[in-house]
Amino acid sequence: MDTKTYLGQISRLDRMIENKISEITRLKVLFYGLSAVKLEERVQTTPNHDKMGTAYAKIHDRQTALDRMIDEYVDKKAHIVEQIEKMEEETHYAILFSRYVARKGFSDIAVEIGYSERQVLRLHGEALTEFETKYGSEYKDVTECH
Repeated sequence: MDTKTYLGQISRLDRMIENKISEITRLKVLFYGLSAVKLEERVQTTPNHDKMGTAYAKIHDRQTALDRMIDEYVDKKAHIVEQIEKMEEETHYAILFSRYVARKGFSDIAVEIGYSERQVLRLHGEALTEFETKYGSEYKDVTECH
């Protein structure tokens, strides 16, 4: 895994959590909108007489997955933030934190720290190199599990 991918895990997990929350919300809307079970005779089908139970189980499974995702996100974010905070060059710290933790664009970072966007892009490259030098052995050649 390269340095950008490693640092970008925070953003990726955050998006995955948002998607899982959206999925659970849609399931809950469906759950509360379930109609009463009709006991009409159907040919060649097995009626699900426990629609509520089935829907609740699906919601519960997704909620459990969401809880695990949130735990992973909190741990990973704390670890990466701790690493970024140990950056020796203040500008490198500011750029990496703004980009990968605060999820800001380069133009916003440039305004924030008072440099041109081109200069921020150059410094971002330097910051990635510094980060990789310090921590690369921890995540290089590691494949993603997701």
